[in-house]
Amino acid sequence: MDDTNVDDLRDRLARFEDERAIAATLYRYGNALDYGDRDQFLDCFTPDAHYEVDMRLEASGGFAFDGHAELTDYFDGHSHAPGAYHKHITTNPMITIDGDTADVQSYFLRIDSSETQGPGVVLGAGRYIDRFERGDDGNWRIRTRRCEVENL
Repeated sequence: MDDTNVDDLRDRLARFEDERAIAATLYRYGNALDYGDRDQFLDCFTPDAHYEVDMRLEASGGFAFDGHAELTDYFDGHSHAPGAYHKHITTNPMITIDGDTADVQSYFLRIDSSETQGPGVVLGAGRYIDRFERGDDGNWRIRTRRCEVENL
């Protein structure tokens, strides 16, 4: 195998590893929020992250958070197991990497259930539009997130 093929393989492997690391952050976000792991939740975001939620059908229109302090307030005000059982499910990530940044679009569902509700129900559905950045530690984190809730 010549050097060109080896370099191409290295580039492809690095891109694949970056895509997997970004997807892992998407999945860690839901797990941390559902089960109350604040540190893991905050580690999904850059310290100066901007997170906005747009509710298509709600009169309020949505809300936004800036930085870890406001994201901590959001996290602390959110329900977690075992107080409430829900699953933030992220799927179909489309990842475009450009150096140390990446644009990511994915779908999400929030399924809620409790001991008194019976079967789980889809509470929210929509898509995330994210901008990721690779940190100095090599980890990919969400820099901006637009959560478009399409059924509320």
